[in-house]
Formats: sequence, structure tokens, C-alpha cells
Amino acid sequence: MIFENREDALNKLIDVLDPEIVQNCVVLAISKKGTFYAREIALRFGMLEGDFLFIEEVKSSINKETSLAAVSETKDSIIIQELIDSFEISDDFIYGEIERVYEDKILQNLHKFRGGEGIITLENKNVLLVDEGANTGLTLLCAIKSCLNKKVSSINVAIPVIAKATAEMVEKIVDNTFFAKIIEDYVDTKFYFKEYDSEL
Repeated sequence: MIFENREDALNKLIDVLDPEIVQNCVVLAISKKGTFYAREIALRFGMLEGDFLFIEEVKSSINKETSLAAVSETKDSIIIQELIDSFEISDDFIYGEIERVYEDKILQNLHKFRGGEGIITLENKNVLLVDEGANTGLTLLCAIKSCLNKKVSSINVAIPVIAKATAEMVEKIVDNTFFAKIIEDYVDTKFYFKEYDSEL
């Protein structure tokens, strides 16, 4: 256990943020659990622009706990090729599943929460991607790819707890990273909280 609760994780994350960088960013939550942190960071740093970047993972039909890919509302996707190969999944199948998840989940969320509108304009803006935790980094990498394709000026990442291998990978491809705790052998995000509400 590293954090007492989400408020504690938020405070420890805020301790490592650079106000000069953060204040000039558009804050984007990249998961439902990331919205708490994104909202609170925006409030504390007086950030005027923010949004939610819808991303859904594509699960294996063999093992529903295993994510094979992720797709964002901008139709950018990331595939874990090693898993695709090990499960002997064809390209046609995985791209078909990505399209299905996009249509069944993301489009539904866009209509439900934004009246069918896309994400705010990100071109030439500094972006702060926020989540609660990152193990494989699949969702985070999908968000980064979406931002790159939206031609943002800079990509910054703020996450309370992250796997070491993921942190090292992300540090190489974004402008700034802010992590409260980097974990060598990451188990599951909820493991690092004394009090954890899985329903959020």
C-alpha cells in the first residue's frame, strides 16, 4: 500500500507536478478513474480547458482479462503484437474487433456524454494526459498516439502510480512525465491504495 486513498494519491501527484508546465496545458482524463485527478489538477492550477479522451480496450475472446489492443475516439489504435501472435489472431479479426469496439462503445459514449461531438481542438496545444495508474500502458500509449495525430505542441503525462517498464517507455516519447510512484513489479492499481472504490 502506497496511498491511503485517492485524495492522498492526488496530493502526492500534485507534489511532483511542475506548475509552470501544467498551467499552460489542456488537461485530458484518459479513463473514468482519471477524471477525479484531471478535475482536481485543473481546479488547483486554474486550468481553463479540459476534456475526456474516450479510449476502450479490445479484450481477447479466449481470456476476457487480457487486452489485445486499445482504440480511441479519434480512431487511433495500439495493438500488442506479441499477444496477437501468441493467440494466433489474424489481422482481419483484430481490426474487425477494433472497429466493433469503436462503434459499440466509443460512439455510444460520444452520443451519451457529448451529444455526438468529438474532443475539443488539440492542435498546437500543450496537453496533460491524466490517469490513476498504468500497468502495460496500453491506454496511455493510445492517448499519446491520438495526441500526436492531433498535432499537439507538447504531451505531458501525470499519473500517481505506474509500472517501471511503462514509465521508462513513456519518458522516451513525451515531453514531461509526472509520477508519484514508479513500481518495479506492478500488480494492479487498486493494490496500491488502502481504501479503493472500484466502482468509480
